[in-house]
Amino acid sequence: MPSLTKPNYRAVAEKYAQDVVCGKICACDLVKKACQRQLSDLIRYKSGEKFIFEPEAGDRVCWFIEHLTHVKGELAGEEIKLEPWQIFILHTVFSWKTASGIRRFRRVYIEVPRGNGKSCLSSGVALFCLCSDREPGAEVYSFATTRDQAKIVFGDAKEMARQNTKLKRAFDLQVLANSLYVPKTNSYFQAKSAEGSTLDGLNTHLAVIDELHAHKTRAVYDVVETSLGKRRNSLMWVITTAGFDTAGICYDLLLSRFSIKKPLMRASSGSFTGWMRKTTGLPRRHCRKLILIGV
Repeated sequence: MPSLTKPNYRAVAEKYAQDVVCGKICACDLVKKACQRQLSDLIRYKSGEKFIFEPEAGDRVCWFIEHLTHVKGELAGEEIKLEPWQIFILHTVFSWKTASGIRRFRRVYIEVPRGNGKSCLSSGVALFCLCSDREPGAEVYSFATTRDQAKIVFGDAKEMARQNTKLKRAFDLQVLANSLYVPKTNSYFQAKSAEGSTLDGLNTHLAVIDELHAHKTRAVYDVVETSLGKRRNSLMWVITTAGFDTAGICYDLLLSRFSIKKPLMRASSGSFTGWMRKTTGLPRRHCRKLILIGV
């Protein structure tokens, strides 16, 4: 039975950051610095002159996703219950705006081990951007190097939509064989891959790039990034498990976006946010994700 009372998502996100900073939640130094940065930004930009924090925007996406259901495993059929680290990611990405009202962060990098529900979270974000992000003619895509990989996030979202009668009725969401379609706004969600799909001429609102570590070249990433430039509120959502290839785009992205010596970089002016699970030296239950904001 869905809850009729909306949780205080902002409080959950801020408590998570505070617990990390004060040591209540065991975390590495990068996680602590990232959480401290978020807490500092809430004070630094309180005036709203440069960046505006609109918690209602973060609340909307969290509330939306928690009214979707799991489609795999023992939780299949149950409503999604976001963990604090997930709420922190969503609130950071969707709540911050520039003074002109567009997204502050338009590039998201999430790195987690298998079994942490990355596809489930990404599918929820994709459905939100398709149905409820207030973008006319939204083009939402799940990208990967192979057809099968590209269909994972799309397939989960398709099943979530198929099972949710209220969602379909509220947005007139149509579940088709190879796409999800909202006629009222002429918006759709499709899976795209480097195998057989043309990636040229896209006008992307949300791009979900799955398993970036498996991308051997920059080809897909660069085409997708170019397709995002046609919209003011576009968003690239990169999600991956860790890999071993130090010659691929994933490692290159980490080196270019995240400075090892200065991991938080010039966060205040950035449009890139990353979230990484650090596992070295910590028990699995404490290996929470890391958020970094950089230029």
